[in-house]
Amino acid sequence: MNTIKALLFDIDGVITDGKIYAGENVGEMKSISLKDIDALSLLKEAGYKLGCITGEDTYFSRQFMQIPLLDYIKIGCKQKECALREAEEKLQITADEICYVGDGKYDIPILREVGFSVCPCDAIEEVKKIADFVLNRKGGDGCISEIYALLKRLKDQTEVLVNKNESLSVNYILLERMKEHQQILHKLMENKEYIAHIEEAVNIITEGYAKRGQLFLCGNGGSAADAQHLAAELVGKFYLERRPLSAEALTVNTSILTSLANDYDYSSIFARQLEAKAIAGDVLIGITTSGTSENVLQAFQKAKEMQVQTILMTGEIGEFASIIEFTDCLLAVPSRNTARVQEMHILTGHIICEMIERSLVMDKEAGECKE
Repeated sequence: MNTIKALLFDIDGVITDGKIYAGENVGEMKSISLKDIDALSLLKEAGYKLGCITGEDTYFSRQFMQIPLLDYIKIGCKQKECALREAEEKLQITADEICYVGDGKYDIPILREVGFSVCPCDAIEEVKKIADFVLNRKGGDGCISEIYALLKRLKDQTEVLVNKNESLSVNYILLERMKEHQQILHKLMENKEYIAHIEEAVNIITEGYAKRGQLFLCGNGGSAADAQHLAAELVGKFYLERRPLSAEALTVNTSILTSLANDYDYSSIFARQLEAKAIAGDVLIGITTSGTSENVLQAFQKAKEMQVQTILMTGEIGEFASIIEFTDCLLAVPSRNTARVQEMHILTGHIICEMIERSLVMDKEAGECKE
């Protein structure tokens, strides 16, 4: 990774929250964090070149461009890769010496080319997947301030590392990701409601098993892998020797999945399997980091019709998310960072498996003592 010499950024969704505020006798208004204005001054003092590339051409964007700190300005630009070439020429730098901050689809071409790509935590999913770093802050809530601290740490570490091109990226990203993981884990450890919901999930599943019920799990992508992983822990064993438990991930039969997706549609692949296999008293665990997966939602709707209890493992979703209406037990990790949420999901899943296993073994031992 080359030394970063310039910071370029979008306006809406980065400097602002992307919303327009209007009142009587007032034109277009948007909010800017004062911390970001201060951070731009600090970045300038630190020797960084600053620029703004935005697809908007509005009264607000033109007013913002009057800030004397900016070395490069481009407004009303949808073809942002062309603006990147122009910025390289004007600022006399290369793309791999640029840190770019963006949140939307028009930012993707630049994010793919620059040396260090960054996005707010509320950026669209396509952007978060390709960004080198996802900020803890949302757009308009101090993104530039967080980036200033980020670039300062990056610069400090660069000065003490011998192999800048290899060691820097591995060492820095490792420490940052571990820090993010630790922060979210700490939030969960202090979240009494989340802990209580884990206990509730264990009780729902063990009660189902006590009635010879089945557990079904579903999810997409990495969450599908987690569903299969947890099913394997229950059918086999986690720590202790005990009877095998009925647990099935609804993602493993490719013929069923592809036929349902082809003959009906992809959103029905879990609901129809549940209708075929489950009975009242069974349990369904749905895993979706966003809480918006349509096939998981339809499975939960079907479960509610069939009196199958539901446990939702998800990320930070709003209280009005559609799936909550059909959820009996909610395990929501307080983060929108997909990777960090998935890490907490597998930790939570392992804890649930261990507690179920311990409960069953203890019940068996208690029964043997009575005999």
